[in-house]
Amino acid sequence: MVTSPSTLIQDIREVTDLSNLGIEPGEIDILIGGPPCQVFSRVGIGKMKQLKWDIEKDHRNFLYKEYVRFLEYYQPLFFVMENVDNLANKKEVLSKIIAELEGCGYKVDYRVLDSSMFGVPQRRLRVFIVGAHERTDCDIEDAAFGVPVFPIQDNRKTVSVGEAISDLPELQPIKIPLKPKSTEPRQTDRPVTYRCNPESTYQEKMRERNGKTVWNHRCRAHNEKDLEIFGMLQQGGKYKDLPEEVMRYRVDIFDDKYKRLKWDAPSWTLTAHMSRDCLAYIHPWQNRSISVREAARIQSFPDDFVFYAPMTRMFELIGNSVPPLLAEEVAKPIVRLVREYNTRNV
Repeated sequence: MVTSPSTLIQDIREVTDLSNLGIEPGEIDILIGGPPCQVFSRVGIGKMKQLKWDIEKDHRNFLYKEYVRFLEYYQPLFFVMENVDNLANKKEVLSKIIAELEGCGYKVDYRVLDSSMFGVPQRRLRVFIVGAHERTDCDIEDAAFGVPVFPIQDNRKTVSVGEAISDLPELQPIKIPLKPKSTEPRQTDRPVTYRCNPESTYQEKMRERNGKTVWNHRCRAHNEKDLEIFGMLQQGGKYKDLPEEVMRYRVDIFDDKYKRLKWDAPSWTLTAHMSRDCLAYIHPWQNRSISVREAARIQSFPDDFVFYAPMTRMFELIGNSVPPLLAEEVAKPIVRLVREYNTRNV
């Protein structure tokens, strides 16, 4: 497998001459990518309709073609493309994407996977499209070589929010004045000591490469009204469950504007909207929204993975990411197939 010594940070549409990247066609074993999902997601489509955005002309509808361009040029043995689960419901669009991927010389299949079935404390549905180049003689659907190309959805007990974060220290809510132009107080990121030893197998896994302290355990500040509302919500409760006298938004549009996580169940899907506010991710029993580290735990980032960015950017990165534990499970069978192919073709 060829790896590049550097990272290219650039609009992919501006990378026009792939021969300048220093990697030759056929030198890549696996191509992995995730075109922007906003134009395919239920939430993204809803927001764009509210803004009267012309969804059909949004350039993000066509960024998957850049992925196809790289695939056609480099001809890797396998590829993996990830996107929101709603893409599976857009049959015409999905069929078109798969047809273009197949046109590059690949046998293609897809699955909708739930991350909570793979040890992630979060119910997160995502489409994974996997392709095997024709030269591998691997039939995706028949699981050639006796190796399932897609991981089997595990029926083991799901991991709860409590099992994910109970060892992290308690945080006091940070209050900001209820004024239109008020801003969150500036916070300094620093390592903090764990509240206790690991209390679950999941926590042991998250901490196995880390020391006695953990970074990024800080949460957003909230105004007095929000903190008051947090205190009214039961676990699993959301905006529509509040008394009418405290409602400030239309319940038919913002029914889950506020939402409190359940301690003994997996979280619902973390999204990049956390970069704006975390009102849909209120701690199960502390009157505050979840911290960056708690979000990272729920997304299955191990504690030695430290985010170096403004808090809003940290939440955005976590919300946009593929849970590492799920990514690992998708990668394992494909890596095994690559090794078997290379062994046969030495």
